[in-house]
Amino acid sequence: MQKQIFTTANTNPGMGVTTTKLLTILLELLYYFIAVILLFSGVSKVLDPSPMFGTMKAAFKINEELLILAVTVVPIVESALGLMLLLKVQTKKTFLATIVLFFAFFVFSVYGTAIGLNTDCGCFGDAVSSEFGITMIIRNLVLLTIIIWLAVDIKKFASTRHKIK
Repeated sequence: MQKQIFTTANTNPGMGVTTTKLLTILLELLYYFIAVILLFSGVSKVLDPSPMFGTMKAAFKINEELLILAVTVVPIVESALGLMLLLKVQTKKTFLATIVLFFAFFVFSVYGTAIGLNTDCGCFGDAVSSEFGITMIIRNLVLLTIIIWLAVDIKKFASTRHKIK
């Protein structure tokens, strides 16, 4: 039996059942969207880490071994978080870790734009072009907002004692 993260229980008496069901469906879709984004991004960087390495080398003047470590660890963490979300393993902890990761991506997009990087960030390897700028900042802010909304919503259901399986 598959675990259900969000419930259709009516937590707001003024909200109709239909609206609650639609919200639940939206939350489930967003949940899987985030999981797929993490997996796609992580696997893309594992297959071709060179765009990410080049971007990090341009952005940070640090030891090359540390850059190699970061370029190795970040895609593994992304893939693991995406897989954990898909399999619904320790969802609350996975949400927290994903919030931290997406916040770091958001800060990096702002930093890269502020220092004038005009290269592909390597966010999705060579699979999808993603250059620094306002579009990247907005994308990362939207992803961060979605994962925070999902995390808050699951806490709301837990705090109202609705069973989260």
